[in-house]
Amino acid sequence: MSLDKNSIEYCQVKENDLPDNNFESCVEEFTEYYCTDSLQDIREKLVRMYLIKHRTRVIGYVTLAMAHIRHDATEPIKAKQVNGNIPALLISHLAVHKDFQRQGVGTMLLDLVFRTAPKLESLAGRRYVMLNPRDDQGVRDFYAQHGFTYHANLNDDKNCDAFLMDLKVFYD
Repeated sequence: MSLDKNSIEYCQVKENDLPDNNFESCVEEFTEYYCTDSLQDIREKLVRMYLIKHRTRVIGYVTLAMAHIRHDATEPIKAKQVNGNIPALLISHLAVHKDFQRQGVGTMLLDLVFRTAPKLESLAGRRYVMLNPRDDQGVRDFYAQHGFTYHANLNDDKNCDAFLMDLKVFYD
């Protein structure tokens, strides 16, 4: 399906909103999360969810949560000699409807994250955005093309691969 960028709407999901059960990602777990589990996480204040709609149809979503990076996770972070763990914004889910793949929706969702991050600075630090992408080379390439760099062991889960974006490049 072709995307008419003039018919795009961005919105934040509220506790009483109902999911669009017609949303279908190429990744079954992302479809199931959106349709089944996301509202519980929103009600429990574990995530904030943002949608992109095209003519009232949900074509993508992103969920944001707080996370942390170990103070010794990378050499540049270690050099900062920060006391304790470093807060980070976690992209916990980013999914695009299967009919709108490769039309810029994922990039629109990342742009939304970068616009949202400064608004969250009154609540917590906002220096870093991190994510743990699926083990899929196309997905990893997508994030690398958008300025995220791969790291291992960023947080306490020693087996966790992650991608990290230093937002200082955007805001300084």
